[in-house]
Amino acid sequence: MSYREKTIGIVVPAYNEALLIGETLKSIPEFVDKIYVIDDCSKDRTAEIAKNFLKIDPRISFVSHDQNKGVGGTIVTGYKKALEDRVDIAIVMAGDNQMDPKYLPNLMNPLIDGKADFTKGNRLKAGYWAGMSGWRLFGNIILNFLTKIASGYWNIDDPQNGYVAITSSGLRKMDLGKLYKGYAFENDMMIKANVADIKMVNVAIPAKYGKEKSKIVYRKFIIKTSLFLLSSFLWRIWNKYLRVGHPLGFLYATGCFGVIVGAFLLMIGNWSVLAFSLVIFLLPCIWESRQNRSMGLRA
Repeated sequence: MSYREKTIGIVVPAYNEALLIGETLKSIPEFVDKIYVIDDCSKDRTAEIAKNFLKIDPRISFVSHDQNKGVGGTIVTGYKKALEDRVDIAIVMAGDNQMDPKYLPNLMNPLIDGKADFTKGNRLKAGYWAGMSGWRLFGNIILNFLTKIASGYWNIDDPQNGYVAITSSGLRKMDLGKLYKGYAFENDMMIKANVADIKMVNVAIPAKYGKEKSKIVYRKFIIKTSLFLLSSFLWRIWNKYLRVGHPLGFLYATGCFGVIVGAFLLMIGNWSVLAFSLVIFLLPCIWESRQNRSMGLRA
């Protein structure tokens, strides 16, 4: 099989997806070489249904976690299996049948053409978010902006989109064991990829919603992920810039410190420090955005 002479592995993370795991597996194209179904200790018939497919599709490998590891931990299990099998490209297709397989070539072609090592689907484009609830769209827009700052990938939109493809060489640059295990996995992977200097591009893919039900409580998720992005931003700035004495690190650190001081001074009517600090903070953001453009990393 293979696609354009590259071996393709699909990682299918599944937790309580008995309703849709069958439809997901049936939809995977013939050019895919390996399918890794990772059951995250489901309480329904997900494992039973997936095991039945082992009899009819030799491409499928099935792994069942003894304990729930979260969506991030489940995807990492699949990534490790893909690396063991030496596949060229690993792609995530969740077990809820939200990820339309007809867009697989769109995700893979930039990797095969050498334009990037990591591609991510993007629903946050006019006309592509049809079916997304207003609350979900609002939350995604907020996290989209915060993730741009935290990750440094100003060319990437829709960070919560789990429809991604990555080369085996890109995966090997990352410490998979240290990636976030929960729903902020996608955000963390972007941040870690940036520190590893992995080229990443967006691919416009329309939202697809049907019978699936989201397991995310969005109010809690937005707050928790925002705090996580703050700590991850500081981690990225330290590891990528400050440790090596890069001027971007100095600008970010000065801007952050000034914003904190300025916020306190604002309470006594002094707004100038905050305004000046925000300008200082904006400079490295613009710098990183232009770096994305100079490398051809555009949405």
